[in-house]
Amino acid sequence: MRRLVATALTVTALASCAPAAPPPPPKADRYPIAGQLLGVQLDIGQVVLKHGEVVGYMGAMTMPFPVEDRASIRERRPGDLVTATLVVEPTRYYLEGVQKVGTAPLPAAATARPVAEGVHILGPGDPVPATALTDHTGQPIRLTDWSGSAGVVTFIYTRCPLPDFCPLMDQRFAEIQTIAAGDAALRGRVRLLSVSFDPDMDTSAVLAAHAARVGAGPGWRFATAPAGTVDRFAAEFGVNVIREADTTITHNLRTAVIGPDGRVVAAYSGNDWTAGTLVDDLRRALATAPASR
Repeated sequence: MRRLVATALTVTALASCAPAAPPPPPKADRYPIAGQLLGVQLDIGQVVLKHGEVVGYMGAMTMPFPVEDRASIRERRPGDLVTATLVVEPTRYYLEGVQKVGTAPLPAAATARPVAEGVHILGPGDPVPATALTDHTGQPIRLTDWSGSAGVVTFIYTRCPLPDFCPLMDQRFAEIQTIAAGDAALRGRVRLLSVSFDPDMDTSAVLAAHAARVGAGPGWRFATAPAGTVDRFAAEFGVNVIREADTTITHNLRTAVIGPDGRVVAAYSGNDWTAGTLVDDLRRALATAPASR
């Protein structure tokens, strides 16, 4: 009996020392995609693709796409017609198997200068513009109304299906909202604003439904304005919005922290920031400011 017990203990010890099984790969959906390259950035492994409908996932639009295998785009040029596979994981997306199938003249919109090229892009210390927007309740809103509170503004549109673009901005804002609600130094003193640059689709009613879907509380508002107004407003924060005749939209990501004095505290490009980073910015901005009345 003692021998059996010793043997069992030895087996258990060996089992406990065995390396843990590697985590399963993230779930990925794959979709055929085809379109025309409007831009190629080999250094960062990214292309801008004007594509047709991706059946079962999203409609036709123009968007930047990361490419995992940079060698597949080494010989690609703007104007190339390509096919590829769009891989969508829970927190990222990318193209694989990019293949040239032809070439065609670039559309006129692809050579248009982005709005932000002719606009002063706001940086730390700059006062925010008093641009009038309309929020998801139909009420007017201006960043200059935030005096005494700190805030964060980002730019999205509700049709955006790519997980690490607009949906990720919503997720990060929801995290900031939760942290602020549980922090006495921030509670009631933080404003969040998500601005849509797709006013034809994102009416107040659409934005209200979207706000409810993502759990936006009273301190988080969604807003928009006529295309010309919202494009220039976005451009002042470094967002390039390129519209094409078929309603597709190309854009980048920018998020800014606004202090209680109505000036930019910090601005972040892309999605390489966390809710914790921005909460730290908000805490610093509010540290010496009086509580809003």
